[in-house]
Amino acid sequence: MIRFILLVLVVVIDFIVIIPFELIGYLIGLFSRRARNAYMKVLMTVVLSVLQFLSGAKVRFIGMERIPQDQAVVYVANHESFFDVILTITKLPGTVCFVAKKAFRKIPIFAQGLDLYNTLFIDRDNVKEALKTIIEAIDRVKSGMSVFIFPEGTRSRDGNMNEFKEGSMKIATKSGCPIVPIAISNTAEVFENHFPKVCGVPVVVEILDPIYPSDFDVKEQKHLGRLCKERIEAARDANYEKYCRPGA
Repeated sequence: MIRFILLVLVVVIDFIVIIPFELIGYLIGLFSRRARNAYMKVLMTVVLSVLQFLSGAKVRFIGMERIPQDQAVVYVANHESFFDVILTITKLPGTVCFVAKKAFRKIPIFAQGLDLYNTLFIDRDNVKEALKTIIEAIDRVKSGMSVFIFPEGTRSRDGNMNEFKEGSMKIATKSGCPIVPIAISNTAEVFENHFPKVCGVPVVVEILDPIYPSDFDVKEQKHLGRLCKERIEAARDANYEKYCRPGA
């Protein structure tokens, strides 16, 4: 309970303190988008690192060397907790564009920070608007910016992974970039499964081998979401058994 109170206090303080830092990021962006991206990554890394520290989560990263270093990629991950983003996105190399649900755009200050961090907001209930977001994500990848998306569309509520939406895979198939699956294990045990208690449990984030859409024919590319889900689910479950299960 103490961790939860500390996290809430830090989030509230962040909302107040971060305003001038966001303004600095905006001003930097008027002269150089690249400089703004570098500045915002440092800022987000500091903020999210503090939240990770206060959560007490013991995060193990596996397979970081599997991330292609010479091109933009599409990261796809399973989603079971608010902490999935906090523990993951700032650890990835280069500039990463995060695809978030539209509801986050309604949160003052927080939304402006996400905008400065190149976040794209997707309305999954509106097919036309969702397609516009996917097209923008494709353009971001072609410009050299990696994209991070949760193809399930929302957090799993019961620990069972939802189907991966194949439309998310179009970001890779239309841009020609690799798909990098990320298997995240045990983040729901940090917070959601014990609300309002925050638990410092072990968490595993494994980067899996990249999937190159060009290795598949057009028919097979229509099922890359299913392939990603299968690989992520197998790695997530294996890592939970090896590192996260009580007594492991």
